[in-house]
Amino acid sequence: MRKDLGISYDGLKYALSIKDNYRSGEPLTVTGAGAQQRLLMPEHLLSNDLALMQYDDPLALAVIATKDPESPMALAAAIRMGPHAKCKELITGVFEVVSEATKHELVADCAKLLSRNAFSPEAFQLVRNRASNHVVEIREAYRRAMAGNLRALLDCKMAAREFVEEFIELASHGNLRIDIYRRLVMKLMRSDAVRPSVKFMLLERLDKFPQMVKLQIVNEVNSAPDTPEYQTLKQELRWIYESKAREKTTPEAPETSKNWFGGLSLDYGAAAGLQSRNAIIKPQQPTLKRQSVPSMMASGGFSSREISSWLN
Repeated sequence: MRKDLGISYDGLKYALSIKDNYRSGEPLTVTGAGAQQRLLMPEHLLSNDLALMQYDDPLALAVIATKDPESPMALAAAIRMGPHAKCKELITGVFEVVSEATKHELVADCAKLLSRNAFSPEAFQLVRNRASNHVVEIREAYRRAMAGNLRALLDCKMAAREFVEEFIELASHGNLRIDIYRRLVMKLMRSDAVRPSVKFMLLERLDKFPQMVKLQIVNEVNSAPDTPEYQTLKQELRWIYESKAREKTTPEAPETSKNWFGGLSLDYGAAAGLQSRNAIIKPQQPTLKRQSVPSMMASGGFSSREISSWLN
């Protein structure tokens, strides 16, 4: 494949790697300052001032635009792909395929608008403004849902398991930054107003968290003060680790259990200090529950205002 056509073997490799990420449920990440890994956000794709390495390849962007389950990310990828389609005839054809193959109607509409207007600057400005507003709208909808679920949990109107399942789904699909994701989970783990059963369920579903969040949660729980509650959480965490370690050594264990720690070469148990016995939804527009934003809570939990500040 020749680069003057707009595609390359490296681009194809990037595209296949991104497709594998979607299949495995691992989030897309980008290297930030100090080689720190961060979640890829719609704002990154919409910015003309950021060089995103492999995510600037048209084939990689085409995969995101068609495979991402959330419309803000898919829309941002399609818009970033637009200039490539304007310059290369082959990519123009790929862009047209994207407009037909995407699962999001808004992405298809914006892609067709760009094509009909020959990728003019005015058309790009229009779809960029629409995309920026769409990111804000979706993020606010997720924020309201998370705040409403928390209020319902504290008022005993929502079962612990249902709360945990929805929390993971909303956090995973709400385009949360890693630091916000971690802070939300740790707030739940530290709050006296949240029942211990919720905290145990969060640890049980640790495999559903992004790898960077998973590592930070384990390290923070393990280094927490040796209060009775944290002693119990540390014991639960150690049990989970030992259970997963046993699964890795069992020949008939399913393949998915072998990658619970993301295939890290380091000794995960050593990194978290777990060897010591003393160490203690989604369619394009998701149907979101409990839309009303609760008032400031005086309990040991955290308020919707706090969640809002973290999401900004």
